[in-house]
Amino acid sequence: MSQIPSRPSLNGNEPHPIDERLFIGGVQKALLVLRAFYDQTQALSLSEIAKSTGIGRSAAQRFLYTLKVLGYLRQDTATRRYTLSPKVLDFGFAYLRNDALIEKAFPYILEASKTTRETVNLTELDDTEVIYVSRLPSRNIISVDVVLGQRLPAYCTAPGRAMLAALPDEIAAEIVNRSHRIKRTKYTIIEPEKILTQLNVIRAKGYAISNQEAFMGDISIAAAVRNHKGGVIAAVNIAVPHPRWSPKKAEQTFAPVVMETARAIGKTLGGA
Repeated sequence: MSQIPSRPSLNGNEPHPIDERLFIGGVQKALLVLRAFYDQTQALSLSEIAKSTGIGRSAAQRFLYTLKVLGYLRQDTATRRYTLSPKVLDFGFAYLRNDALIEKAFPYILEASKTTRETVNLTELDDTEVIYVSRLPSRNIISVDVVLGQRLPAYCTAPGRAMLAALPDEIAAEIVNRSHRIKRTKYTIIEPEKILTQLNVIRAKGYAISNQEAFMGDISIAAAVRNHKGGVIAAVNIAVPHPRWSPKKAEQTFAPVVMETARAIGKTLGGA
């Protein structure tokens, strides 16, 4: 039996290798077509989509037509270029409605927000990135406008590093080395050995801090949430603006809050 190699488990569960007998390549290609729009801010042509996905032009045209008929894509009648339709949001909101983690974590996120009056986020790790799945913004002026569903690199964000530090060394190193590491700001650390050294510090402290590495003017403190098996499933972070907060003051003030909030969420989910 030929199998596609699976990636290491991130949450303490056993990885499931992919059985090619059951794997439907057409579904994968349809999703590749949708993902072609992920980082785009303008409509795409058939040729651009075929090139970015690696799918042949004829097959790409069939996938585009099918997704348009199903209502997930729109096509401009004049330019013949494609854009996503609002219908694709149905999947994201269905996830937010049905994820038990988000529902159970919300009271603790809300309490942290009321206590600190600063922005509090819940994120999950997806391969080399973190995804924002719950967010309560501060009433104060915030330096970064992040929305639900937004992705950021794990290697340079506090919640990403908090979750990476909660993984076994070899898995964390594999993710860091495979990440597309760029200097998002002048403060961003991109060297793998320096990032891995920071993960050791985070393991000792129990929380992570990022000083303007993902965005200028943004200081973030985060702690990982663990499940009943001890696997990392999420991270809680509090984000504050610089210079209203210094890194030292933010760390002293919010590190206890994110650690306690993460522990409380973990206990609700059956964690130790």
